[in-house]
Amino acid sequence: MPSPANSVKLLAGDTLQADGSEARLMIDSAVSDAVDEPDMPSLTFRVLVLGTIFTCGLAFTNAYYWFRDNPIALGIPVVQLLSLPAGWLLAKLLPKHKFKTFGISWTMNPGPFTIKEHVLISVFANASTSTVYALEIVVVRRFWIGAPLSFGAGVLLSLTSQLLGYSFCGLFHRFLVEPSSMVWPSTLVDVSLFRTLQATIKPAQQQNTNRMFWLVLLASFAWYFVPGWIFPTLTMLPILCFAAPNNIIANQLGDGYNGLGIMALSLDWSTISSSYTGSPLATPWFAACNLFGGFAIMMWIITPIAYYSNAWDARSLPIYTSELFTTNGSIYDVEMVLQDGRLDPAAYEAYGPMRMSVQFLIMYGLCFMGITCLISHVVLFHGADLWRTACSVYRDVRHRTRGTMDGAYKQVPIYWYGVLFAGTLAMGLGGCHGYDLLPWYGFLLATAIAVLLTLPVGLIEAVSNFQYGLGVITELIAGYIWPGEPTYNSSFKMFGYITMRQTLLLTRDQKLGRYMRLPPRNLFICQIAGTVVAAFVQLGVAFWLMNSVPGICTAEGAPFTCRKGRLFYATMTIWGVLGPQRQFGGKYSVLYWMFLAGLALPVPIWLLRRRFPRSFWRHVNLPVAMTLVGYFPNMPTHNVVMFTLFCFIFNFVLLRYRHAWWHQYNFVLTAALDTGLAISGIIGYFALQSVSISWWGTQKHCPLSSLPID
Repeated sequence: MPSPANSVKLLAGDTLQADGSEARLMIDSAVSDAVDEPDMPSLTFRVLVLGTIFTCGLAFTNAYYWFRDNPIALGIPVVQLLSLPAGWLLAKLLPKHKFKTFGISWTMNPGPFTIKEHVLISVFANASTSTVYALEIVVVRRFWIGAPLSFGAGVLLSLTSQLLGYSFCGLFHRFLVEPSSMVWPSTLVDVSLFRTLQATIKPAQQQNTNRMFWLVLLASFAWYFVPGWIFPTLTMLPILCFAAPNNIIANQLGDGYNGLGIMALSLDWSTISSSYTGSPLATPWFAACNLFGGFAIMMWIITPIAYYSNAWDARSLPIYTSELFTTNGSIYDVEMVLQDGRLDPAAYEAYGPMRMSVQFLIMYGLCFMGITCLISHVVLFHGADLWRTACSVYRDVRHRTRGTMDGAYKQVPIYWYGVLFAGTLAMGLGGCHGYDLLPWYGFLLATAIAVLLTLPVGLIEAVSNFQYGLGVITELIAGYIWPGEPTYNSSFKMFGYITMRQTLLLTRDQKLGRYMRLPPRNLFICQIAGTVVAAFVQLGVAFWLMNSVPGICTAEGAPFTCRKGRLFYATMTIWGVLGPQRQFGGKYSVLYWMFLAGLALPVPIWLLRRRFPRSFWRHVNLPVAMTLVGYFPNMPTHNVVMFTLFCFIFNFVLLRYRHAWWHQYNFVLTAALDTGLAISGIIGYFALQSVSISWWGTQKHCPLSSLPID
């Protein structure tokens, strides 16, 4: 099991290099004393039942909160905590009678609930911890652009985009799973919690842990009614707006929703641990530092300088918004330039070009830079290791050899991946043709891009716990190939980017399975099953909310304003309707130079790290620093501030100076907070949706933040 000391080293950031010997020693020591039991039951009837139940629960909750102002995402810790007593209960109640089906003997109750069953249930449910990307296309088609998609079409798109990536997982197993340098920090968090719950804590300590979980869950449940309904101001406490409510600059700088979030605080856990950042208690401190550094430079230095110096006539628009504008500053009505869901060039010429806020433009410039920065970083910092691994893979294939770590278990045969690839490829081609979502060659090109992006993005996530979003590159390519085709653009992004994301999700679970000595085939089956169940549930929740919530995805439907959906609509308009030729030509074309800047940016960091290997520079990771760039200007800016503050408190101060307490309670605490919040939000929706409270604590306190300064 991973000792407290090893967990402290990782989360505090003392071991940061994916290619460093310290990382290898740390991971080896974390799992080297774990004794495997190949005959231990793993894929059982209990796993299938509890895995389905928890997948449905998480899929419902995460899809429900996707539509809200502060979207949250319940993760695997919740399942880890709740599935353990459920497994113990089934082990006592289910009959032990043996059945025989198609010649296979099985039983509902093979004995005591095992740690491998516990892990497989969590892996099963992990497919529902993020919402399916097809949901965004369904919402945008329903409310803004194009003809609405049916439930069946949404499910087909979801399954294709989710499962296609899994068929590529076998290609990168030797690069992203087997090397000990590929840490995948969040899996070590999972490993620590699994073994803590199962076997590593004395009974008295186990009682304290369980007691703390339920007390914190109840407190989180009760507290969220306060910022959620009674006192919403606690969700965002804008200190600058309180100090100068009639000063437009103070409003713009201090508002966390429509401004830069300077000195904006929050007492709402849905803000501190949002779906944009995840839980600060489960994030390595070094990664949070890089993340906050990139955020501060972009939002608190570059953006105010560009805005108040009136770059691109910025002062005539709000400082922070994902809204799109005409040349006279009014909201851009995309319907005015569309005909049958496609751009009408004549209507566009009559209506005029579209403008974006300066922060929106800065975001795209940094996204351009981040794409090439990621490639340059991977070549410089990981190129040698990748080459050695590729040569090793070639030798093993040529001589038909294979690693022996998982020798006690049957590996996932390559034809499983082949069958999955063929099936999802056929589904994708059929869906794209049947619903006119993307030409066949576009679907194949998007699939190829997903394969090319997986390795560099996976290398960064395996070290930092953050996945760099490369959706912009797919939008850019599709915008040039099919200008004026918003549906083609969004579909190309789904198959080119989301396929890659799903590949990495299964890769992460494979690393967890490697740490926990799970049979690879059982792991693969649970991941696929969870993905299928989650797709149906999440699309069902989306259609239920869209059909039942008045004013959903508008300000009148608050808190169901669809912040994520509105950003997707804006990007779909920019890249799909107008296209990069129109939007980033002319005065905005300077942003394309950021591609070149990104190539050069990691070079000085690489040189400094080689010259001073134990200095501050070993902590700097530029791709991690730019991980959240693509979420702005949609993400509430004070989320990052509060996320970093809590990560500092728990994963630096407490972890370093109270590491015994941290090791026993930290992950239990975040699971309890997330669970209590989710339950409170859902119950509050049904119980309080008709209750209207109006007082100072429900009012907006930065009334001028969404106005232009000129």
